[in-house]
Amino acid sequence: KMKSKLFSLALLILIIAGCKKEDETSTPIAPVGCSSILPNKLSVKVDGQSWCADQTCFGDLAIVMTINGINSNGSTLTLELDDFTPGTYPINQDQNHILYTSSLAMAYESTNSNAGTLVITSNDTTSNLIKGTINSTLHNPLGGDVALTEGTFSIYYTE
Repeated sequence: KMKSKLFSLALLILIIAGCKKEDETSTPIAPVGCSSILPNKLSVKVDGQSWCADQTCFGDLAIVMTINGINSNGSTLTLELDDFTPGTYPINQDQNHILYTSSLAMAYESTNSNAGTLVITSNDTTSNLIKGTINSTLHNPLGGDVALTEGTFSIYYTE
């Protein structure tokens, strides 16, 4: 019976110690905002608010180049680039398509009626590193428009 009481007391002490308030000065495990430690960088302002891929970010070259990033709030940004040699290109529904999904799962996409601009500043095919900028207005039939401004990417991609 004494062992049972000691065991219960030890268990209670562990539970109380485990519920200790977390130290407010501790550093977060994962960076927040655009201080991502990911080697690939994808960031943009969405209606003036900073957004960046701080959870996952990848690039893949097949028929088109797909660049995708996910933010810690669950929102995503996907670029489907038809053009990946240095130069300036339109962003619309048919060419260099962009899809942004908000944290509330509202999908906004580039349209032919309101083209944006893609600038590929470099594409190193030896190291598979592409860099560029994007600016575009995306549309959702129910949610209206969102403006993507000051978009930049620096992505190592697979083939």
